Amino acid sequence: MGQEHDQEKTAKSVVWVPVGVSISVLISIVVVLGLYIYFLGASPVARNDPAAWGQFGDYIGGLLNPLFSLLNVFVFLYIAVTVQRLKDLEQRREQQLEEGVRTVLDLHREWNSESNYRARTLAGVLVRKYPSSTVIAIEKSTEPEKAVHLWIVIGFFLRLGYLAKEEKLQEKMAIDLFGELFVWWWTVSFEKQLIPVDWDASEQIKDFKEWLFARTTDERRAPWLRRARHDLEIAEANASQRTGEGIRRN
Repeated sequence: MGQEHDQEKTAKSVVWVPVGVSISVLISIVVVLGLYIYFLGASPVARNDPAAWGQFGDYIGGLLNPLFSLLNVFVFLYIAVTVQRLKDLEQRREQQLEEGVRTVLDLHREWNSESNYRARTLAGVLVRKYPSSTVIAIEKSTEPEKAVHLWIVIGFFLRLGYLAKEEKLQEKMAIDLFGELFVWWWTVSFEKQLIPVDWDASEQIKDFKEWLFARTTDERRAPWLRRARHDLEIAEANASQRTGEGIRRN
């Protein structure tokens, strides 16, 4: 975004160069003509004298020609520097795009790695077992070696959110690959289990949710949310059933 703004600003400045030069030329002509009339008393138009016209032409040429030469040099240098700057900006934009694509692909490989697959699978079981509990309560209700899998998932999305905020991702690709995944975790876990906890991680996850929702339409998110809410309803029903069975046993 920042580089696109700089590129647009630079392009607009090139457009305004001819306007500025034209204004400068007009002002120069008016000033030179005014000085001529002021010192010589009348314009050559008021004199029916060819010699006066010759003197006037020499006067105008002697003053304006060097000025126009300097303007030409300035315009040439300005355009050359601006065009080079546009090329540099475009090259940096392409480099940033390539780096963003590589970063998203690296994150996707990490998400689908064997270790991460195991962690998010176990974390998914855990959050659906305690759908109404915060992460703090979940940690207290289960063994630490199980709770750590949930934090692996949270840590992944924290990094994804940070990279998105710093514009280090190729946006469309990141949304295509991780949009539905995040919406599932947001709906089933983060919204009720992490956000109520007063931690920096909660705010960072919320920021990423706002980033994602600002770049996707309600229509696109609708099936994502529908599937996630369906899983959440099943998890809540199962949790309620387990609670009822526990009460009956007691």
